[in-house]
Amino acid sequence: ATPAVARHMGRLLLALFLLMPVALAYLPWQQTVRARGQVIAYAPTERKQTITARVSGQIGRWRVVEGSKVKTGDVLVDINDNDPELANRLEAQKQFLLNRRKAAEEEVAEQAKAVDAQARALDAAVKAAKANREASSMLVDVAKQARANTNFASDFENQRFQMYEKLYQDKRFGGLESALNRDEAKMRADRATTEVKRADAEIKRSEASFVTSDSMVLQAEATGLSNIATARRDQRRAEQNLFSIERDIQELDNRIERFKARIVTSPCDGTVFRISANVAQGGQYVKEDEELAVIVPDSAERVVELMVDGVDAPIIAAFMEQTGEAPHVRLQFEGWPAIQFTGWPSLATGTFGGKIKQIDATDDGNGRFRVLIEQSALEPADIWPAGDRL
Repeated sequence: ATPAVARHMGRLLLALFLLMPVALAYLPWQQTVRARGQVIAYAPTERKQTITARVSGQIGRWRVVEGSKVKTGDVLVDINDNDPELANRLEAQKQFLLNRRKAAEEEVAEQAKAVDAQARALDAAVKAAKANREASSMLVDVAKQARANTNFASDFENQRFQMYEKLYQDKRFGGLESALNRDEAKMRADRATTEVKRADAEIKRSEASFVTSDSMVLQAEATGLSNIATARRDQRRAEQNLFSIERDIQELDNRIERFKARIVTSPCDGTVFRISANVAQGGQYVKEDEELAVIVPDSAERVVELMVDGVDAPIIAAFMEQTGEAPHVRLQFEGWPAIQFTGWPSLATGTFGGKIKQIDATDDGNGRFRVLIEQSALEPADIWPAGDRL
């Protein structure tokens, strides 16, 4: 016969089997997704940074070792140039170019004054030529007025001579005028005629002088403009010379800055993760852009980067769409013992709280989606460990 204990145990197991579906219906069961990843800095500028050589040269001396804490601007390594006297020569070249620039600036200033002087000379010459032209125009008017006067005098003297001639020749009047008076009248009439011709010549001379003075105005303008153009051409040449010197100074400054780049400094606060170049056998020769070291920056905002399978990613997206918020997650970091209960996260111990911050819109090419988790502490134990331990 079957023992009584076995019969009671069988009945108990049967009852539990029948009640299990009812019990499972009331359990706070949750669907879960598991994924693995790493702790990274959220800001791209706070992630690993590779330090490269900006100039070619030989490794002189490392100021740090792997694991050293550095601040922004701390010297990491010295790169020696192949030419030990290059610094002195670059400085001498710059001083020479600075002296040339000073002389060129003075020449540009002098040429600018020359242009201004030529412009003022043009204005003065044109004013003088115009004044001379106005004077010539007035002389023409005076000559014409003088000719009118001589014409009047010539007419008067000719009429006077004719009267004396008539009085001398006409016997009816018995020779009232003498031959001497008649000859004197004749002489005065001839002299007046000569004065008329002289007045005509003076008019032509005055008009010729006016034409000459008018051409002098044009000549003064042309000469002045030519002198100004020449002065401006010299000024442009001086400016081009100055620009050329400025370009040479900029190129030399670039060489100097590149030479200063032989002292490699840290671009951020962080920890030296790896040193690639060494100083063995008198110093390793490195080329431009060759890797020197890797620095892990101190991160102000850490996140966990998880790679979720493409089959599970829609579950997260559906939860966010239904609830309107990102789901809470539990994280287990390596080095911190923890017990996870799949489907019942409230019983997990030794885990840390987090919340989904971002899901990439596309996969990584292998069917996995990147999910970023930020810290979310529901209780004090959920606070993540210190950054230097993760």
